[in-house]
Amino acid sequence: MNFSYDDTADALYIQVAGSLVSQTFQIDPGTMVDVDNFGKVVGIEVLQPARDWPLEEIKSRFEFGQHEKEILDSLWGGNPGRLYPFAKPLAVSA
Repeated sequence: MNFSYDDTADALYIQVAGSLVSQTFQIDPGTMVDVDNFGKVVGIEVLQPARDWPLEEIKSRFEFGQHEKEILDSLWGGNPGRLYPFAKPLAVSA
């Protein structure tokens, strides 16, 4: 599993597998899941990853290996909005 972050776009890409992308599913306005011909997750793109994004929905709807689920849980563990080391914190207006 590889992670890349585009600071300019505030976009995180989680590469789960090295397969070719066959289809992309939009989960919410800022979360897309790429799958291969067999329906296995190739990658997840998250715009503004410091927000709450639907990781639990993604894990329940798409096919992952157990190891990949454990890695995602160890990083976000039920709190997708938790800041990953390179994510920009969301601005809070008063």
